[in-house]
Amino acid sequence: MTYKPDLLDKIPLPCLIITKDKSESCLYANDLFLEIAVSNAIKDQKLGQLISGLTIGQCKTKSQIEINGQIYKPTLQDIDYTGKKATLIFLSNVTELAQSTSKFKEAANEAEAMIELKSNFLATMSHEIRTPMQSVFGLLELIAEEKPQQSIMDMVTTARESASGLLEILDDILDLAKLDADKMEIDDFEVPVRLMARGTLEALSVKKHGPNVAMIDEISEDVPFVIKGDPKRLRQILMNFMSNALKFTKKGHVKLRIHTNVEHVDAPKDGVALRFEVEDTGMGMSEEVRSKLFQPFVQADSSTARKFGGTGLGLSICKKLVEVMNGVIGVDSTPGKGSTFWFEIPTYIVGTDQTSVELPNLDGIAVLSVEDHPQGGKEIVNSLRSMGAEVTLVTTYKEGLAMAKRRPFDVAVIDQGLPDGLGIDLLKELSEIRPFMGQVMYTVRDDYGLQHACKAMGATYLVKPASRAGLGEAVEAASSHASKHIVDGPQRLLIAEDTLSVQDVLRRQLELLGVEADFVEDGAEALKAMATGKYGILMTDLHMPAVDGYEVVKTIRDKEKGTDLHTPIIVLTADVQMAQRQAYLVEGFDECLLKPVSLGQFRRLLMRWGILSEEKNIEALEEENPTSTNKPIIDTVAMKNQLGAFDLDSLNMIRMFVEMTKPVIEKLITANEAKDTHQVGEIAHSLKGSARSACCMILGDLASDAQDAAEHNRAYDKFIPQIEKAFADIPAEIERLKKTL
Repeated sequence: MTYKPDLLDKIPLPCLIITKDKSESCLYANDLFLEIAVSNAIKDQKLGQLISGLTIGQCKTKSQIEINGQIYKPTLQDIDYTGKKATLIFLSNVTELAQSTSKFKEAANEAEAMIELKSNFLATMSHEIRTPMQSVFGLLELIAEEKPQQSIMDMVTTARESASGLLEILDDILDLAKLDADKMEIDDFEVPVRLMARGTLEALSVKKHGPNVAMIDEISEDVPFVIKGDPKRLRQILMNFMSNALKFTKKGHVKLRIHTNVEHVDAPKDGVALRFEVEDTGMGMSEEVRSKLFQPFVQADSSTARKFGGTGLGLSICKKLVEVMNGVIGVDSTPGKGSTFWFEIPTYIVGTDQTSVELPNLDGIAVLSVEDHPQGGKEIVNSLRSMGAEVTLVTTYKEGLAMAKRRPFDVAVIDQGLPDGLGIDLLKELSEIRPFMGQVMYTVRDDYGLQHACKAMGATYLVKPASRAGLGEAVEAASSHASKHIVDGPQRLLIAEDTLSVQDVLRRQLELLGVEADFVEDGAEALKAMATGKYGILMTDLHMPAVDGYEVVKTIRDKEKGTDLHTPIIVLTADVQMAQRQAYLVEGFDECLLKPVSLGQFRRLLMRWGILSEEKNIEALEEENPTSTNKPIIDTVAMKNQLGAFDLDSLNMIRMFVEMTKPVIEKLITANEAKDTHQVGEIAHSLKGSARSACCMILGDLASDAQDAAEHNRAYDKFIPQIEKAFADIPAEIERLKKTL
């Protein structure tokens, strides 16, 4: 293309023409270019002289160039100029765009830095609150062990509930921080929808609410019985919706509705979209009030906050959780008529048949999983943790062997096809290293020869893919074969903890378990004491003066390099993030205890390491729970399934069930004395349902026996004293279970 100077003078951009040879001399420049050039004498000047150091090659490769403090984008075109081959260069001023982009990047970096700063602050705050909580919880536990008079015990219970409430608020804040930083992980395994819904209603039915409020569930027939999802987080959202509805409703109803009539999300291929609604007939909200919801630390209005309390965190966490699930959340409300909080999520169907499978209780069982498939490993970890197990996942034969040498486990779950060896060979080596550890071969191969080999070794054989219950039952069966582990050498415990009040509580807790321990106040003293050879296990805090826990474990591990020695080192920390992400393994620690530590946690850990003898532990358990029965007084597995968790809140709900059931027991006794068979059957039927919903299975079974006997005109009077006894045992069992949390 041929350009003439008079045409180029009319172009509204700075432009110049450069010879297409090595000299890169300027043939022409328009007036706009002269305004930005370093010299007006442009004729035959080189490009690099006009724009300092610039070449045509750089113009082709650079998206932006700077001239006198302004940013330009060069555009090049080959042309014919007065019979010569040349290059035409246009310069577009993009200074404002470049500055805006730079400011945006700076703002984004600042935002990321603020999120990181907030996360670090919250982690520090967690540590500073959880450390004194060790003393608070520990002392309350010790007071309860003294079996004080009822008035003192009531105060202890109130104090524990208040302290637990503080930790719940702290956990909510940490949840919010994780969600803000996109660090919240959502689990993905089976969720029995109807069981979860019923458990949520039953859990809240024993809480105090208006006597004229009915709690109702309404689940459409086309809703699958089992879906893929995170049962803990789904329950958390529903519990928040339901709790708020009950709080603001004086009469009428609170209804949990689940159906497939979604409006805001699409069902995935081969999946389904579900809508969860919680409808109430409470005070309702105006549009102005609704606009304030779902924001952190914001409640509907200040008067409501003063009347009903709360942090204003719940709904904001629910919103972020639903968004992480790729769902949509919202609320519809009319002042004076009530509100409907709802959320919609896409999910996948696991089961279409109604099933009621009891999951085994794996509380306190330490599992080593060796699985190289990423999704398979995640499913194993999620499934077993949902049943209470502590799971460590590695991906190779070599890592599995090293981890088993490093610390004891109750059960190993091994895949046959590992990238660096066969699972059966690993099981053989593990049998030599940890002869008391239970073993599960979990493989896609349905091979008779392999099954026979595993059976000969005493290992459980399980074919993939197994259900969550099937995997849990295999681990439970394998753990029943496991015996206690023995720490080589001395078995005395050394604890490094710089807070004297925490030291005192830990000492008292260990004395109750019959375990001797020595204490030091910093890492330097810990290293000196461990060098004496008197101690078999070290338990250390992370943050201590002089030498911290990180330096302690590094020093000990460095000394052990090249030897067969390995000192068990347990980190005792208030850092929630370290405990959750298992960073302690990377640092060289063997296990982690998160403050505050209960007697039950101590017991399980010390049993696992052989510091606490089985005989002494059995004696302690018998003192705590003299009732001899094949079934627990309160079924903690059922608590997880029906109430969503085995925690203090769930136990307090069962305590409320006890208070509400006292008149029912009295009516049953009266009906029995009056030989009113029909009334006995009716009351027993009601008691059966409420007891099982409250996870008091012995009481529920006895009530079922009494109902059956009354309805078939058989002798039922023998069951009434047993029902009285089973009911009377529940309060003590609640207190016992609280100590294990």
